[in-house]
Order: sequence, then C-alpha cells, then structure tokens
Amino acid sequence: MKKIKKSSSLKEDFAQRSLWVNYRSSAVFPFFIGEHEDTILVFQNYWLWKSNIKNIIANIYIRDSSGTLASSESMDIKSHNEISIKKLIYGGIKLNSGTIEIELIANKNLGYPFPAILCFFKSKSFLSVVHSAGRILNANETHEISSWKESNFLAILDNKLSPFISIFNGQHVLKNKNLELKFFKLPNKKLILRKKVILNINSFGSQMIYIKNILKDSEVKLLKNQRFYIEFEHQNNGIFGRYVVGNYFKKENMHFSTHSFMTISGGGDIIESKPGSPITSFLSAFNKKPLALKIISYPTNLNVNVVFKAKESNLGEAISEDNDNIYSYNSSKSSFEENILDNKFLQFYSTGKVPGRLNISYNFSLGNSIHPTDIATGFRGHVFPSKTNHWGSIVNASSWKTVFFISNCSHDPKNTKPGTASFSFFDNNRSFKKKFSIPAETCITFEINKDTSFKKFISWRCKTSIGNIELFWVSYNEKTGAICGDHSF
Repeated sequence: MKKIKKSSSLKEDFAQRSLWVNYRSSAVFPFFIGEHEDTILVFQNYWLWKSNIKNIIANIYIRDSSGTLASSESMDIKSHNEISIKKLIYGGIKLNSGTIEIELIANKNLGYPFPAILCFFKSKSFLSVVHSAGRILNANETHEISSWKESNFLAILDNKLSPFISIFNGQHVLKNKNLELKFFKLPNKKLILRKKVILNINSFGSQMIYIKNILKDSEVKLLKNQRFYIEFEHQNNGIFGRYVVGNYFKKENMHFSTHSFMTISGGGDIIESKPGSPITSFLSAFNKKPLALKIISYPTNLNVNVVFKAKESNLGEAISEDNDNIYSYNSSKSSFEENILDNKFLQFYSTGKVPGRLNISYNFSLGNSIHPTDIATGFRGHVFPSKTNHWGSIVNASSWKTVFFISNCSHDPKNTKPGTASFSFFDNNRSFKKKFSIPAETCITFEINKDTSFKKFISWRCKTSIGNIELFWVSYNEKTGAICGDHSF
C-alpha cells in the first residue's frame, strides 16, 4: 500500500481511497478510569451491512504510559458494540490512564485502515466523544519519519479548564523528542507564546501534556481568560499523527475531547467553480433551541483571501435568499466565526476560488454547559464524492435526548433534488425505524429521547436516496448542561 499523504489535495485524497488494500484497520485512544470515570468504545458492524465482510476479529491492547502491555483481549464483533475499558482492566490491575489500541482483522479487504469507532469519555456528570483519528501504521504502509503540525481545537485556560494534548507512539523509538508548541491570539493570528516540551515516550508509549502544568505562572497569565488557539509540532515514525486533544476539567477528572487536524502551510489545493457546480464550496450550519451554536474556522488554512456570502432560513424551509452579510478574510491570518442562537439554518458559500480544505469546528452548547461540543468538520467543496450511507451511535441515558440535523444542499442549488433518509436504530436485541423526507435546500431535525429498552448507547444507520445529504447528531442533558455530538461516519 502506498503512503497515505497528509497534505495532498482533497480531490487526490478521495481518488486515492479507492486504491487502498488493508486487512487491518486500527485506532489509538487515550483512556481515563476512576471511581466515576470510564472510557467506552462504541461502534457497529458496518463492515457486514455495508460491504458483506464477515468474521471480523477485534483485538484490544491496553497499555500504560510506558508502553507496557497491561491487558489484551480478542473478541468477535456484534451488530452493536459497547466496550467499557474499566470493565476490561479492573480485576487486579491498578491503572488509571494509558492508551487503547483497537485493531480489526479480516480476511477480505477492509479498504480504510482506520475504523469508524466512537470513544466516549465519561465522568460523574459529563460525557464527551471523539471518533477514531490517530493510529499505528500497518506493515504494508510506508514507515518513515514524518513531521506532524496539528491544531484546530478549542483551547480554554481559566479557573476551571486547561487544554491537554495526548501524544502516542508506535513501535519505533523517537529520535527527535522535541514537541514545539505555539499559542496564537484570536481572532487575528498573533503569536503570544512559544514553548518546547521534551517528550519521554517509549515504543508504544504515550504522554499526556496538560498545558497548565508546563507553563510558568507568568506564562499562564499571558493566556488565562484569553481567546487563543494552539499549534503543536513534532516528528514521529510509523504512525498517523491525529491526536486526541481538548480541555481538562480537574474537578471531575473529565477530558472534554476532540481530535486535532493539520495546519496547512503550503501547497496549491485550490478549487474553483465548474459547469454544473456554480457554488465552489459551502458550509451548512444549523441550530435548534435550547442549543446554541458557534462555528469557527481557525487561521490554519492556506494563505488565501476568501469571500463567502450567506443564505438564511428557518429550519424546514428552503434556503434561497442571501442575507446582507458578506464574509471576507484571509484563511491563514484570521478566524472565521459566527453564532446561531435561534432555530435557524444558514449556508455560507463561495462562487469563486477557495482552498480545497477549510476546517470548521461546531461548538454546540446549552446555557449551563461547562464545555461545548467541538465537532471537527469543514466546508464542502464540489470535489466531495456522493455519499448515501451514514451511521454512528448516540447517547441513551436518563435525562438525555438527541437531536439530529439533516441538511440537503448541493453545489447547484437550482437543481438540488428532494431526498429521503431511512434510519434504523438498534442494539443487539431491539431495533426501530424512522423515515424522513428532506426537501431541496433545507435542513430538518428530529429528536430521540431515552429508551429504557436499549443499552446506554444506541447505534444507528441511515440510507439516503441522494448523495449530498449531511447528518450531524447532538446528545445533551438540559439539567446538567452535559453535551456531546459528532458528524456521521
């Protein structure tokens, strides 16, 4: 298998995926357990219903921070899977943190070397979720020293929260142990602070970087209660360096998490309008009360001046007329930000040249939330392939509910077709179905409440009749302000 590039054009990346041959798919997550804390892997057997691949084995390796294997287990996967790390290692093993590596092995080509797995971090009052991102490379992939420059996550430093970065290693010894960190002011990019950390990581080891712990008091004062973002860079061999990052709430030993994404410092990945696609790239944004949404694109993209217009409508209504807002900014020098507080659907779009990748984070919150969601996504350029299969898992806990956002927009809005979305919700014992019609250029929502006949999480899959539908889900608890969510796989 050829090396998976981390900085090729988006169009090339999509084309490359059809050539992948992999019989092993894997992901690495940190874990945190305690009296009230747990880390839970949740996923479904989409390989069976999507590709008719049977007899997949899941191997789980639990390692402490030194890289020592503390526990391992092999299991046949089911239609719906909930794996509590606390239950796997409790029984004489005293270990509160480390890494989980989960690998799926098949006798047919899995294609993607990274599996669609959600990792939920649980404390007494809160849940956070991140999907698989970083992994140890397969034997058939090119192992070489690579530099990983990562960013694009919410960073909060105040009396309650402090950013963290979870770094992991594969089988190769680190030759360059420097982790370089830069702290930039928002909204206009301005360097506040540089910091260097020496990584002490063995083969298969890991290291948690708690930002408040590595700063001097004078440096904390520079950042405390400021709006800033973090860029970090280091070299590694034999891994795909997407990391679990976020903010640590010490009072509950809670890690509010997302994954990092690369800073794009060069290259010419620019797309422009073409016949049949008058809109070059767009972003659908939506909100439903009691939620509030903030979107932000950090200044980590190409050094290009970007201009967007915006359309706005109520949920369920066609979005057609521009509002009066025009957004013009340099995507490497300043952030793009917007708030949606009402029951609204907005589309930000460009008809000119834009970077193929424009990263966006969705921060949904409640009025009493300690921390919002930090859903990593991006503008949707016309190079995106059609997609009709969507899936994921949602929270099914007391006082929690889930809202789904389903949008149906295209790069040729005058010719967008109406579509349908057929859902199946299930665990290993029960299931139910729902079907929705999504008119052209609209966003609709529906809600799922706690169902006592299901487990703590419910898996779902959705078949859409057209290929440009997008799905997001947000689970939340109005009493506590706890909230988490993600885009569909």
